[in-house]
Amino acid sequence: MTHQKGGLKPAVASLGLKKARPARYLAIHEAGHALAHWWNGQPIEYAAAFAVPTADPEFQRLIMGGVVGQSFVLSAPEDCVELSDLVGRDMLVSIAGPAAQAKYGRYSLDRVLCAGGRSDEQAAFDFLGCLQGDDEDDDADWMAPFRLTVARSRELVRRYWPAIEALADLLQERGRVNGEEIEALFRTVTGESPTLRGNPLADLDKRGARHA
Repeated sequence: MTHQKGGLKPAVASLGLKKARPARYLAIHEAGHALAHWWNGQPIEYAAAFAVPTADPEFQRLIMGGVVGQSFVLSAPEDCVELSDLVGRDMLVSIAGPAAQAKYGRYSLDRVLCAGGRSDEQAAFDFLGCLQGDDEDDDADWMAPFRLTVARSRELVRRYWPAIEALADLLQERGRVNGEEIEALFRTVTGESPTLRGNPLADLDKRGARHA
């Protein structure tokens, strides 16, 4: 799950969480969200992945995680003329986590979204709703931006998989990694330093392209 400033409040920030090693799939999922934030040039406060004991005898662990960073749409002025680009970037952040988890587990993305990524999918649809006007054409393919985001998320994950794995390693070891360390790690692994909105979203439509 990704938590956007001005939107969802990070649940993990206010809980007393015991030391436990989170599942690999969760660390990969949260690393995917963090990667999309970084690729967009968005500030990241931290990423977290925790596995903590629960009092429920039917379950051994309660699994939690989150990435806290800035949302483009939630911080944009109402008259922003580039809303489509901002929405596309926020949707990318929402879906990149499930896309990374799907690649790791060799699952279909639909399976991940249904099993544990519903909040991410809903966040993407909420952002997509910002583009829907009252005069929307009933025949318009309003799902097209979502499908495009799915394709771009998969390409982002494929392109930067070593960076996702590197952050997942740290999340499994420590549970929480601050934003400055995440950005430094990604720079080291990729050799890239994206600026705010410096990477065009359309770049992800070209398989194998790299940030210059």
